[in-house]
Amino acid sequence: MTADSNDPKVHDDSETQALLDHIAYEVVLITRYAAQNLPTIKRKSIMDRSALILLARLKAQGPMTVNELAEAFGLNVSTVHRQLKAAIANNLIETFDDPDNPAKLHRPTLEGMDTLGRELAARREDLETIYADWDQEDIETFARLMQKHNTSLEAYLEMPWPRPHKD
Repeated sequence: MTADSNDPKVHDDSETQALLDHIAYEVVLITRYAAQNLPTIKRKSIMDRSALILLARLKAQGPMTVNELAEAFGLNVSTVHRQLKAAIANNLIETFDDPDNPAKLHRPTLEGMDTLGRELAARREDLETIYADWDQEDIETFARLMQKHNTSLEAYLEMPWPRPHKD
């Protein structure tokens, strides 16, 4: 008899429950750090979090409408429109017309792509410092498990996120 990992009863024992409680607490902390953009306390912030997320999605998926972005992020259209307006004002994202689509599409500008590259490089440098005492195997394992966690969460939410790198 094989256990179905989607069956909640598979995780019924008290040891697994304690591990899941531990993970739940660590997720609280990691989301706190991410939401507050804490690594930038030790460096100058290059872009705000909403612009980062918009640019990352548009780079990974290609041009999208406001409605497509709102659906992808699970946000209302007005919130995404406000975030796009700020990114457009900062010359990070541009709109354009597509004859095959009645709605305007959004894509990163060259400046947006450059700024995204600098932000991701700064974040990589932050992580190099944070993980300085980790060995390569731990970093590889953490990266694999972080992606596994995120893809499981995306499947649960029915909100997949494209990834620019190969698995």
